[in-house]
Amino acid sequence: MKTAAAADLYPVAIGTDAIVYPSPGPSPLDVLPHTDEGKPLPGGFRLGVSPGLVKWQGAQTVLWAEQQFEERGGVFNLSNLIKNNPTAGEGE
Repeated sequence: MKTAAAADLYPVAIGTDAIVYPSPGPSPLDVLPHTDEGKPLPGGFRLGVSPGLVKWQGAQTVLWAEQQFEERGGVFNLSNLIKNNPTAGEGE
């Protein structure tokens, strides 16, 4: 929660090994927190495949998420759908 508070960025869905954050754009770089000077926020997220780094799983629009809610109804985890969607991030 310290990282979320420092970045003023809170997850909208949490899975066992995936977390969904809102982003101003479709690139994984769009969600990374920065200081007012544009530098990476100390203690924030870092992209990569090494331990401790964040691995990008995909991106979808809010309209896509709304469509999932309309189709599925009830309770489900949006993070699992993005991670398991083979087209996640394509053309978004």
